[in-house]
Amino acid sequence: MRVSLNGQVAIITGGSSGIGLATAMRLADEGAHAVIVGRSEAHVRESVEKVQRLTTSVTPCLGLVLDVGCETDMDELTRQTLRQFGSIDILVNCAGIAKSRNSQRHLPYPIAQLPVTEWDEVVGTNLRGTFLSNRAVLPTMIAKKSGVILNIASSPGGIAGQPFAAAYCASKFGVLGLSESLAEEVRQYGIKVCTLFPDAIETPLLRNSTLERRLGQPLPVDRVADLILYVLTLPRETILMTSRHLCHCILRRTPQDLNQWDR
Repeated sequence: MRVSLNGQVAIITGGSSGIGLATAMRLADEGAHAVIVGRSEAHVRESVEKVQRLTTSVTPCLGLVLDVGCETDMDELTRQTLRQFGSIDILVNCAGIAKSRNSQRHLPYPIAQLPVTEWDEVVGTNLRGTFLSNRAVLPTMIAKKSGVILNIASSPGGIAGQPFAAAYCASKFGVLGLSESLAEEVRQYGIKVCTLFPDAIETPLLRNSTLERRLGQPLPVDRVADLILYVLTLPRETILMTSRHLCHCILRRTPQDLNQWDR
């Protein structure tokens, strides 16, 4: 009983690169209207063109240059999406950073030296951005009594504290708490809230940090996009690894992946 995504409207924050772009392409291939949200006008435009060029979809794709951490931008997100497509069925929240976008520092900060500006930017994007994007789509989903929200956390950063990654871990732990609270509030409206915990993934976020040397060979983004598609096409009453009414999905590298890196 696989759910069809044909004609559904799917917002993907952080959709202009990494997991978000791979997900937008998967959903477009399934016939969904992909709404790609990113901060760079050039990257958003290129991503929309790529989705339309490389997928089998004939449904329109919308690109929006917006910041998930800005309240007025997230209000604009829903206005423009509803103006274009008239509905919002899915939100996949992929927007995230590991350090300040303007930081020239290559070594991670210990907490004793962590600047407040660095903390604020990471938490502002990863946690505040998740809150604002989730809140923005709720009125539409509540009114139609259906919808799926999938928030991206992190493994291991969203499961266990990691040294020299306090802001990132705190923000991803927060994504879980926010998602659990939201799931309890909106299940009465037929809205499903899911949290995905991907392991080390080959994304710009990982390439721009020191984590890749520590964690080893990352997984390709397509593996995550495939899992996201699987979750979104499950029957609406189906949840995985349930904790009350929250879906926790953890994608980990296999021993074979790690052994290949060791060799």
